[in-house]
Amino acid sequence: MHTHLMLGNEAVARGAWEAGVQVAAAYPGTPSTEIVTNLARYDGVYAEWSTNEKVAYEVAFGAAMGGARALTAMKSAGGSVAADPLISSVYTGINGGLVVCLAGDPGMASGMTEQDDRYFGRISSMPMLEPADSQECYEYAKRAFAMSEEFDVPVMVRLSIQTAHQKSIVRFDGEVAPDEDDPRKVARPAPERRPPDRKTEKYCLLPKFSRPLHRTLLERVERLYQFAEASAASGDLARVEPAAAAVPLRGGGTARIGVVSAGAAHLSAREALPGAAFLKLGMIYPLPVEAIRAFARTVDRLFVVEELEPYLEEQILAAGIACEGKKWFPQWGELTAVRVGRGFHAAGLDLPRWAEEKAAEDVTVIPRPPVLCTGCPHRGMATAMKKLNLDVHGDIGCYDLTTLPPVSHMHSAVEMGASIPMEQGFSRAGGSETGSLAVIGDSTFLHSGLTGLLNAVHQRTNMTLLIQDNRITAMTGGQTNPGNERTLAGVETKPVDIAGICKALGVEQIEVLDPYDYAACLDALKAGLAYDGPAVIITNRPCMLFPSKIGGEAFTVDEDVCNACQQCMKLGCPSLSHTAAEHKGRKKVRIDEETCTGCSLCEQLCKPGAISKAKAGVA
Repeated sequence: MHTHLMLGNEAVARGAWEAGVQVAAAYPGTPSTEIVTNLARYDGVYAEWSTNEKVAYEVAFGAAMGGARALTAMKSAGGSVAADPLISSVYTGINGGLVVCLAGDPGMASGMTEQDDRYFGRISSMPMLEPADSQECYEYAKRAFAMSEEFDVPVMVRLSIQTAHQKSIVRFDGEVAPDEDDPRKVARPAPERRPPDRKTEKYCLLPKFSRPLHRTLLERVERLYQFAEASAASGDLARVEPAAAAVPLRGGGTARIGVVSAGAAHLSAREALPGAAFLKLGMIYPLPVEAIRAFARTVDRLFVVEELEPYLEEQILAAGIACEGKKWFPQWGELTAVRVGRGFHAAGLDLPRWAEEKAAEDVTVIPRPPVLCTGCPHRGMATAMKKLNLDVHGDIGCYDLTTLPPVSHMHSAVEMGASIPMEQGFSRAGGSETGSLAVIGDSTFLHSGLTGLLNAVHQRTNMTLLIQDNRITAMTGGQTNPGNERTLAGVETKPVDIAGICKALGVEQIEVLDPYDYAACLDALKAGLAYDGPAVIITNRPCMLFPSKIGGEAFTVDEDVCNACQQCMKLGCPSLSHTAAEHKGRKKVRIDEETCTGCSLCEQLCKPGAISKAKAGVA
């Protein structure tokens, strides 16, 4: 066997590649991004960043219908975007194997909501596997493709952020010998492709065809229930881990404690209560109810440890099996060993260690709020919007950070593409005295903003839209989008013209400007607000970090001239800080010339003229 230390997402990619995946499509979203990023580095895989998750799902679905094994990956919110084809594909079935990787975010490390994506399995009747570590990520990815083709259905591999981003040892089964340093640098035999599937009655969801398909789906679910029970009985996709010892109770005596768990929560529960017996589930839809019933008979008390909703607990209770769960364990955030241990202790188990141990949320740490990078092109417009005191309806991107101090001037950020229709509704409700606008980034606009803008034009809505085009999908790590010159695979392509798209949608008032020109930002906002009809403003500076950090000549502060007016500090630039020197009780300002990118916004805001280039030259 060959071993490598891998992220869970890397292990999924490796397993999928060994299983013969040929097409992978996704829209980048933490914590799922690295799956397709890694697949793109393997030979023999076509991988793309699609315009959104729905498109990505349909690309993968089409590839599977064409007989190839295909994969799509997305975060929880992306599952909502892709829900239409996701549910429909379970009705139709597939041809080549189709695996859906859905990555949840308990604790909301990067997500907008803490939704429990395990319910996608139940609502769609799609079988769902949940790995706990990188080894299982590797194995379950391979197993999912085999299951998909055996049962003629897409199979979901559900990960949490902990599973996706933790590193652990992966032992390859030796079928394909990996490179000693990089497991991606190997060849594989050409995957077999099934003949394309041309069956109108299978893939056309007209009522004439979909009514019998629903009955077929229900028959498949029954076969999957039988499969789940058989795999649990054999120890394949569920395993019993016997108790190490009886667990002491706080009132005296001991008890046989059993725990049902899956995924990352299983690892935390094992650490919190190593003496208990465990039924570790690998398949969480359909649920092997009879295996759980048999396990429950062997213990005095049965606990269910799971993150977020009582997904397992409700099904176990509905089957008439007594268990305890959310009464003791929180329904929010990641379930660390400390939080799980506290729950067990509160339930009457004698675990003084966990009663005293501090959880991460208990520890006071130095605040480190996220900020826009030095030289970020979003900063000038954010400052201008605050200057005009506008109501700002934002979207999903780096510009969300302007909701935080010192800018603190974005008033909504709900989900991908929402900013434009929400601004339309806000405008129709009467707007505000100072004016309002929608703000969206280039990648998000191409993801789900076009239909909202089309609606604004068709409905003749007076609204202003600011598209902040920084030429990259920056917030998730600098992935490409249709506005770039190259695809994920590095193939040269023609970038879309966002201004041209807006014109084609019917927008007549379009202004493209440099966001580092503060006066131009103010003028463009005023002109857009004054226009009768939809107006679009597009900024045109690239992200400072991708593909490589760029910048002009640094600026410096003449401390003798600085009057500590604090206008430059309102930008929230990390290169600006206070000095010990004061003027009229306020601290003066300095610029870190090592990190300054020369964007010049601070110079434009400096009323006394204390800021200038550190050296002669043009930035």
